[in-house]
Amino acid sequence: MLIPKEQPFLSGLNSYYLNIEKCVEHLQGEMGSGALYCKAADQELFICFDEYDIVRALSQKQGQPAQVSSSIAPVLQSLSHKSYWVSVFYLDANSIFFWGQMPPFQRAKKILKSTDISLPDLVFRLRQKQFSGFVDVHLQEFDEGAILFYRQGEREGGSYTWGKGGLSPADDDYNRLLGLLQENIATYRIGHFRDDAQHEQAVLHETVRASNKILGTGNEFFSGLDTAISAYLGLFVFVAWKKLKGDPLQHLQERFHEAIGEYPVLDPFNKYFDISDTGSFRFTGEAPKEEITAAIVDVTWKAVNDLKLQKKFSAELRSWTYKGLFQDMGLM
Repeated sequence: MLIPKEQPFLSGLNSYYLNIEKCVEHLQGEMGSGALYCKAADQELFICFDEYDIVRALSQKQGQPAQVSSSIAPVLQSLSHKSYWVSVFYLDANSIFFWGQMPPFQRAKKILKSTDISLPDLVFRLRQKQFSGFVDVHLQEFDEGAILFYRQGEREGGSYTWGKGGLSPADDDYNRLLGLLQENIATYRIGHFRDDAQHEQAVLHETVRASNKILGTGNEFFSGLDTAISAYLGLFVFVAWKKLKGDPLQHLQERFHEAIGEYPVLDPFNKYFDISDTGSFRFTGEAPKEEITAAIVDVTWKAVNDLKLQKKFSAELRSWTYKGLFQDMGLM
């Protein structure tokens, strides 16, 4: 299991003394978005949450593949059998859905050393191979390091021991890591994201199962649509992070306000929805959900076009967990 490198928001807790459901609810109110990591001798649990929902829950027994769920129920069942040490990580709007939608991966058996190959040389080779996965960098003599994430050979960001938020795209953090590697010996553990038919089938099954669960009749709609829109906003924040000098989420909300004449449903005075500072989206009251979703998608794409980020945003959408749901709505 892969966990963030950042220092935990809380650590040293024991599940025996915690009501995990109430703990998550409290953390949703206090920190907005983050993850609960629970570790026992033979099993690990990882719960990603935003301000309103469980984004994803993972359970992995030693030597077995991780079991993924959009519900916290399987994790609670595991917690009922034994005690776990519990840590809490803060994950910001730029990373919560990245960690929550991370595909399965396979770690390479061989661990490389910086004395055999430098990180820039390793990255160059991975870029040539259009590598999608991560490089887990650990300095041997110091408790420092990073997890660098790549897609099709391009660095998406990194989780750094000195960082905050779970996924920094900043070159300053990467350059700081390079500086540390010039004076310290490190190991590199490479993980390849799986992109096989089995993974595609699993994603399809999860999407269909979720759709069957949340589709209703009459005024009912996708009760999980809040989470999908939150993830959509998170994609925009991720691709626009380097392009914009300010906060991408604030930029997008300003675009929503400018589009009120075309889309009155986006008017905040209607109080149809809330967007938190971390990008978590929630419908309120009798909101026209289909109309609001269509408006958000259209305005977001206009912002993407204006920023000339069409190629990058389209690439993110191709492997997006909620792609099938938006396609069913005719939005993709």
